[in-house]
Amino acid sequence: MTREMPEDVDVDYELTRFVRRVRARSMSRLGEIHPQLDYGTFLFLIAICDATDGIRGSELAEQLGVHKSTASRAVSALDSLGLVQRIPDPDDGRAQRLVPEPGARAKVEAFRQKSHLRLSAILSDWTADEVTSFASSLARLNDAAEQIP
Repeated sequence: MTREMPEDVDVDYELTRFVRRVRARSMSRLGEIHPQLDYGTFLFLIAICDATDGIRGSELAEQLGVHKSTASRAVSALDSLGLVQRIPDPDDGRAQRLVPEPGARAKVEAFRQKSHLRLSAILSDWTADEVTSFASSLARLNDAAEQIP
């Protein structure tokens, strides 16, 4: 089903504006995780941290929608920064899974905690119902976006 967006609402513009702001803020804080970490590699680190049992490089590339060589370069950079380690894949002895180093995981969690506190401050004058509605709408948007190739 195709619907026209209301003329007085520019969802794409507002999403882009918000994503730019979040990206700029994140970039300014990456040194909290590692002084040489760049934003692109940070996205790979986040995905690795989010993979409960680790993740194969090929799965990482697929999840982030990049070529395997791009994922390989990012993983190599994370490895050289001491932020990830390779462990044997329990399902396939020939393969490896990527997991964050314990110190890196702790730094990412602290980074996220600060981000959550900032978002809480931004939403501090919203009602609980407004926050719930916003979160539900974002979840719905993400779910729909994941269904479209």
